[in-house]
Amino acid sequence: MAAYLEPGSRVWLAIDGQWEPAITESNRAGQIAFKTEYGKSASRKAEECTRDVVTPMHETSVVGVDDMATLSDLHEAAILFNIRNRYNDDRIYTFIGSILAAVNPYKSIDGLYGKAMMEEYNRRHLGEKPPHVYAIANEVYYSLWRMLDNQCVLISGESGAGKTESTKFILGYLSELSQQSVGESAKGTARVETAILQSSPILEALGNAKTVYNNNSSRFGKFIQLQFNEKGFIEGGRIADYLLEKNRVVRQNPAERNYHIFYALLCGADEEMRQKFQLLDPGRYHYLNQSGCVGDPSIDDAADFERVKAGMLTMQFSEENINDVFQVLAGILHLGNIQFVTAGGAQIEARKIVQFVAHLLSLDVYQLEDALTKRMMVMRGEEITTPLDVHQAADSRDSMAMALYATTFRWVLKKINSRIHGNESFRFIGVLDIFGFENFTVNRFEQFNINFANEKLQEYFNKHIFSLEQHEYNKEGIQWVEIDWVDNTECLDLIEKKLGILDLLDEESRFPKGTDQTFLTKLHSAHAGNSYYVKPRVSGTTFGIKHYAGEVMYDTVGLLDKNRDTFRDDILNALKESRSDFIYDLFEHMEPSTSDQKRGGRSRAKKKMTVSSQFKDSLHSLMSTLSQANPYFVRCIKPNGSKVSNKFEPDLVMSQLRYSGMMETVRIRRAGFPVRRLFADFIFRYRVLARGLGGDPRDVAGSVAKQFDESGTHWQLGKTKIFLRENLETLLEKEREKQLDAVARIIQAWMIGFLTRKRYLKTKQRIVVLQKVYRGHFYRKRYLETRRAIIVFQKFARGWSARKLYQQLLEERRLEEERLREEERRREEERQRELERLEEERKTQELEEMKARLAEEERQKKAALELKKRKAEEESKKAVAKAKEIERYRKRQEEQEREARERAEESIRMAEEAARAAAEEAERLAQEETARLEAEAEQAAISQIAELDSALRAAEEDSDEEEGEVLPSTLSVSGTGMEERRMSELPPGVEDKTIEGYLTMKAGSKWKRRWCVLKFGTFMYFRAKQDFVRAGWMEKKGGGTGTLSRRNWKKRFFVLRDDRKLSYYEKDEEGAKLLGVINIAEAKDILEHGPKANSLGIEVIGRTYHIIAESEEDCRGWVSVLKKMQLSSDDEVKRMKNDSMNPRNAVGTLDLPNIESCAPLGSTSKPTSFTIITTDRVLQFIADTTGDMNAWVSALQPTVFSDTAMGPSAAIEKGWLIKESVSKKLRTKRYFVLNDQGLDYYKSTDTSVPPVGQILLNSLCTVYQPDEPTGKDTGFVVNSRRRFYKLTAKSHSDAQRWVQSILDVIDSRPPIITPTEKLIDDIKDAKSNEINAIYRINPILCYTSNQLKSSLLPLPYGNVQSPKAKSRGYGTLQEEALRIFNSLQDQESVGDPIPVIQGILQTCFDLPQLRNEVYCQLIKQTNTTQQDSIAVLRNWQVLACMCSSFLPARKFLRYLRFHLKRFQELFPHTEMVKFSNFCTEAIKRTRPRDYPPSREEIIACLGRRELTAVVHCFGGGTCKISINSSTTAGEVVHKLSLGIGVMDSKNRFALFEQCGELSKAIEDRAVIADILAKFERYEAHGINEGGKRWRLFFKLFCFLDVNVSHDSLEAGFMFEQAYNDVIQGRFPAQTQALVRLAALRIQHDVSDYKSGAWIPNLETVYPVKKKDKAGREEDLDKGFTLKGTLRGLGKGTLRKLKNSNMDNDDPNQKLADEAELQAIKVSITDQWKKLKGMSREVAQQQYMDVIRNWKGYGSTLFDVDYKQDNRYPKELWLAVNNRNVALYKRGDLEPIVAYPYEQILSFGAPVANTYKLIMEGNIVVSVETPKVLEVAKLMKAYINAIVKERRNSQMPPTAAAAAPTRR
Repeated sequence: MAAYLEPGSRVWLAIDGQWEPAITESNRAGQIAFKTEYGKSASRKAEECTRDVVTPMHETSVVGVDDMATLSDLHEAAILFNIRNRYNDDRIYTFIGSILAAVNPYKSIDGLYGKAMMEEYNRRHLGEKPPHVYAIANEVYYSLWRMLDNQCVLISGESGAGKTESTKFILGYLSELSQQSVGESAKGTARVETAILQSSPILEALGNAKTVYNNNSSRFGKFIQLQFNEKGFIEGGRIADYLLEKNRVVRQNPAERNYHIFYALLCGADEEMRQKFQLLDPGRYHYLNQSGCVGDPSIDDAADFERVKAGMLTMQFSEENINDVFQVLAGILHLGNIQFVTAGGAQIEARKIVQFVAHLLSLDVYQLEDALTKRMMVMRGEEITTPLDVHQAADSRDSMAMALYATTFRWVLKKINSRIHGNESFRFIGVLDIFGFENFTVNRFEQFNINFANEKLQEYFNKHIFSLEQHEYNKEGIQWVEIDWVDNTECLDLIEKKLGILDLLDEESRFPKGTDQTFLTKLHSAHAGNSYYVKPRVSGTTFGIKHYAGEVMYDTVGLLDKNRDTFRDDILNALKESRSDFIYDLFEHMEPSTSDQKRGGRSRAKKKMTVSSQFKDSLHSLMSTLSQANPYFVRCIKPNGSKVSNKFEPDLVMSQLRYSGMMETVRIRRAGFPVRRLFADFIFRYRVLARGLGGDPRDVAGSVAKQFDESGTHWQLGKTKIFLRENLETLLEKEREKQLDAVARIIQAWMIGFLTRKRYLKTKQRIVVLQKVYRGHFYRKRYLETRRAIIVFQKFARGWSARKLYQQLLEERRLEEERLREEERRREEERQRELERLEEERKTQELEEMKARLAEEERQKKAALELKKRKAEEESKKAVAKAKEIERYRKRQEEQEREARERAEESIRMAEEAARAAAEEAERLAQEETARLEAEAEQAAISQIAELDSALRAAEEDSDEEEGEVLPSTLSVSGTGMEERRMSELPPGVEDKTIEGYLTMKAGSKWKRRWCVLKFGTFMYFRAKQDFVRAGWMEKKGGGTGTLSRRNWKKRFFVLRDDRKLSYYEKDEEGAKLLGVINIAEAKDILEHGPKANSLGIEVIGRTYHIIAESEEDCRGWVSVLKKMQLSSDDEVKRMKNDSMNPRNAVGTLDLPNIESCAPLGSTSKPTSFTIITTDRVLQFIADTTGDMNAWVSALQPTVFSDTAMGPSAAIEKGWLIKESVSKKLRTKRYFVLNDQGLDYYKSTDTSVPPVGQILLNSLCTVYQPDEPTGKDTGFVVNSRRRFYKLTAKSHSDAQRWVQSILDVIDSRPPIITPTEKLIDDIKDAKSNEINAIYRINPILCYTSNQLKSSLLPLPYGNVQSPKAKSRGYGTLQEEALRIFNSLQDQESVGDPIPVIQGILQTCFDLPQLRNEVYCQLIKQTNTTQQDSIAVLRNWQVLACMCSSFLPARKFLRYLRFHLKRFQELFPHTEMVKFSNFCTEAIKRTRPRDYPPSREEIIACLGRRELTAVVHCFGGGTCKISINSSTTAGEVVHKLSLGIGVMDSKNRFALFEQCGELSKAIEDRAVIADILAKFERYEAHGINEGGKRWRLFFKLFCFLDVNVSHDSLEAGFMFEQAYNDVIQGRFPAQTQALVRLAALRIQHDVSDYKSGAWIPNLETVYPVKKKDKAGREEDLDKGFTLKGTLRGLGKGTLRKLKNSNMDNDDPNQKLADEAELQAIKVSITDQWKKLKGMSREVAQQQYMDVIRNWKGYGSTLFDVDYKQDNRYPKELWLAVNNRNVALYKRGDLEPIVAYPYEQILSFGAPVANTYKLIMEGNIVVSVETPKVLEVAKLMKAYINAIVKERRNSQMPPTAAAAAPTRR
């Protein structure tokens, strides 16, 4: 019998085809009994116990091994048994070569971790120490240098197997090694690795959750990259997230929880946070209570919350950041509680919840409601809103919650990455922790994605462990036995290849009618034959996949809904409009998926990525990252499914080992050679072991390996590499370290000796120096003491003599100064007399010289005239003499012919000469005639051109082509630089032609040679070639040799070139004489002011040049460019030269669209001449050659500009309209046809002929119609790009129809986008490293010193039609934009910039359409590196004022924030960055305003400080309060109430606008700075009462409790307010009561009466003036509504308030006669005497007792006029108090009638200045008062207070009081 069958022997027993470890228990009667290690019993007959049934267990299996590759029993059972034995011994780690298997013990094992254990594994090779996660971490760390490649650790396993904990241990070990690499120098510093560890609680809370298998399951993939430097220190890191499970936020499986952070927030928040976020118990939130599990005993949520907060603080989250994160999380929880009901679509059940969600997320509640319950679609350019059903609304809510959570998670991760970011200088180590394989009872969409990810990771594992390994062996020719392994490629093909499960899922998700069942049907149809696809036998809702880890069945219920991304654009837009910067930042870069509108009305929708597509892309990104590194694998194993300690389930563990390919891994690691190196690398690393070896590298490598393994079993030689097993590599590394250690010791010995000797010599030298210094010190000290004593003696002696000498010198100096002053006075008098004499002589001499010069010029003119006359007479005489000579010659010839034939030859010769002379004379006469005819032809051509010009102007209205452009007009004499011009959009059809050269141009009656340039659609002509920086005419002092010429001013043409030399010429023509040169580079200074107006100076060595410019603006321009030229670098000068070639420097410009004709003139005398005809000019030019002329004519030929050929489009509207010429007042009747491109007009109804003209419409065109029809016809104005047209229809209804139709066409046109707007979009989408390139190649975004040619943004055409804009005389928006930019450029030369700033802000308030434009202009003008420029400073100041006044649109607000942030990063320590910080804070709080800032507010903004507001109260008290530009009245009232201790008062205080007796309450939401700006305007216009100033006043607004304590501050307010009402005549009382009140007031103010005391001013204590104040107190805004504050100046207010300031000298209008006043004073004095001994407090109390005796005390009285009927007197008081509204006859104590609030049905102002009350019983009271707004505001405040009080006391308010109706 075999020995292994003896009792007690360890064997492997085959049970059901599987080996199990067993012990032989007994062997009786041929029956052998076995008992397995897992508790099973079995028996076998002896003859059956063959090696196939029972086999002995090898010693390695009995004892157990650290590396399972060394097991002799190579099968699954041996691997399982080895793991189980080690697990029972608390040895949870096992190697498989370099792969680590880790079993989760579910308990703490003492001594297994910690620094001591780390030290044991440090610098140890793999296999030297027992298996441990530290061993893998150590191997990965040192492999960075050994392999010189990136490393990564992949930690995989099922959920609950311990992946997250293994990640922590690896990071902790790497952190320790990193700290050791830098030693003591790094102690106390915040290290990256520490920060990563401290971030773990944050990421676990936000990314982990409780699942069925794991209480802390990672629900996202986390790949941590640690960046190491060459020294081994972690310099930086990055955490990348993958595959966040967003669906868990809104739904969880049974017995699972949501993310930990929600429960931690609810359990750990303090009371303040709970109140702030209204946090409830977890069970009361829909997003937490669906699964039935809200808590877990093993999780301490409160402690987790504290760890999260501590981690955030450590990661440098600000308190604001932390609060923002928790606020969003609270918002998500409350968002889940929003429920919907069906009522005409989904409606929100409880509005309170959505209101609070809107508050938490800083959203508009109505916009949020619409986003959740409605869907907005754009169809054919029209927005259509459709309601959602309850299910769709719930999906919208859930998608919003998921988006908020996912973006918040990414933001937190980005914040952490910014904290740990570092340099990527050497290599990185990556650690991947991702969720494991899941297989639940019901598996849904989430499990499908998770298992797909694990399938991909398994493929990666197979690729590196099996596929690449065997491929490498075969390639290198290594002797190798192929190992079979499970390849999951086909399973992945089933999922992700074309027409795979993911493809079908996405396809079905995009079908509107796709359902879960149709998707399942397609799956069965497409993949039923796939071996990895499982089709259930019974039809249902499931399908299955055979994964590498086993078969999983997936339920398709809800699969399509989860895959569809229901995050709609409506929700995204609502979130982007959040007032929270945090939420805005979360969604700033998230683009909507709405369809792109194309030309012609068609749209192309973007494909929105489904959730599975996003998951797939994210997974591929992860695999790409992993492929860049050398991998190490950690396989985590779960020992049991109960998550308890000391329990091992073999079947569960075996399944994990089996699907993870552990058996195949053991085999390949056992048979393979995991270490391989190139021969050269091997020899280089182990060269210390290869001493004396040489030759072929392959042989040398084999020789070295053979020294340590002669058998060759642990190494093999390939073709290019040597292959080693890990144990041999470890042996080689040990021997290498030993050899290097020996060599190092020898080097150390020599170095120590050398350093010791060096240190000795240094010490000796220091001792000698020390001795020398000490001796010197000793003798120096003794010498100094002796010297000091001698000096003391000398000091006293010299002091005595010096004082004596000082007195003498002082007296001499005094006498000398007196003498010098006298001499200076005499010299000054003589010099003054001499100057006056010289000035008189100079003037006399100049006058004489001027007269002489004029006389000489007159004489020269007369002499020239005489000379000309003499020359003419002489020429005439010569001509007559010549004619007589010819006549005499002719007669002599005739006589010779008659006298003698013998002289024939002589006669013939003479005849021939005469004939020749006659021919010459005839030719001359013919030439003169030809010249005359040509001159007449040329004159006729000029006349024809003039006639044509006139005809064109006359026929302007019927021009064949009046409108052809779509883009904004660029016609302007001023313009931008060439770089910015290049960015301008040319009109469609205009090619970017460039041509330049000299042309001779006719200017008046003269021809001048000009340098002409055609570039970027503009024809420009300059005085000379543009090779200079600046040129122009100026006057220069001096220039001649004489005295007079040096004093005269000569006009010269100055040219500044890029060589920094300023040349001046006699003329401005080419070839003009150079008169002088001034070298600006050598100039000492550029003087801004000279002896005359508009003059400047250039100071050089030995001389100052004085120059006068043509205008003040020209002078500033020359000074600016000269200073820049003096200080700028060569590159900047070159840029200035390039900028000079712009229309600003041109003599004139023409835009190509304005050229109507360009053709050769056809003159024979000037064959190269041509003409340019525009709408208002005719220009003539002469080119040098015919070719030049043809080139210019061809380039300047006009083109019909239109963005689209209009063609015969369908008519939208047609009919007769009268077309009026605004310029010439011509009215012509035309037949108009409106189509989708614009308006065509004809002379008749026949539209088959070409139209007379066209008005092309684009998105910037506007149309305005008069408010009311005038006369029989109604006109409207159409504003196009070039001009505007006034059209008149027959009736008002026709005009409205035309206007609406034209507006529809305009709205349908594609939007025009300017280059600036396009670049802003590019910047938004660009990466950080692309931003600088965008700015560099697009100077239109940067500062420029040139003027703009057109606006930066598209602006509507035409003048603004608002009354305010018309009253201020504004032009078009385009003109105003350019005017503002010119103002910005001129700021540098303005002494006081505040008026300029006020003008810009006023324009922006009057024309809100310009706000975005002006912001872009300011951003452009502050985008420069020249931060020391005064111009840039002024632009920053304007920007600061703008940010404090109003905000741009959201798109440009984002651009502004980006600009400010970029500026802060680029120039962190400049003065300008302080303005940037100020602007950043200002835009966070800016509120809507009605007025531009006041001068004081602008000054405060320029100083970047707060504004001080003075608030007054009764009794002369004032309080200065610091406010900013957005502080509201409510905030000021709150601050004052808190400061004076009246916060708990039932009465309500308010701020008032007050001027004299005028007073008006300010609404709480009003901006105080706005009120102050309004006061400034009133003061400027003289709008006040009696010359008094407007001021802020703090007093009681609502009297809800008049019985307050007498000694309280509130009582003081009531006393002063009552006193004010008394002296203003608003307290009904008899004269006796008024006298007593006056006496009590005097006693309060003055105390007891004293003999001789008198009342100097009766008006201060007694109501002397009792007259009607209604006209004087007229409301300042007659066009008001019931909302708002004092908004404007009403009609007549200015006149009335100004009249109130005039003194009234009419004696009949005096308050009372002198006798009556004296009597009142006597009565008051008598009363005063009786109050002797009364204290101030008692006087105040008795004063108030008198006041309270009036039953109506607490009422606010308003003067009203009753004109409704004769029921009541005309002049009344309207009294409003906390009980009722009453009517009093003015001065009466008792009311005529009183109406309790319960009886008032409605109140309000149906018309201006009329207040109407409607009571029960159809009682209507209507009164006239200018203070209807005040009355309504006060009544509303009282009603709200009453309702609130009744609600608090549980008393049901009446319907009337609770909800009054205002009309």
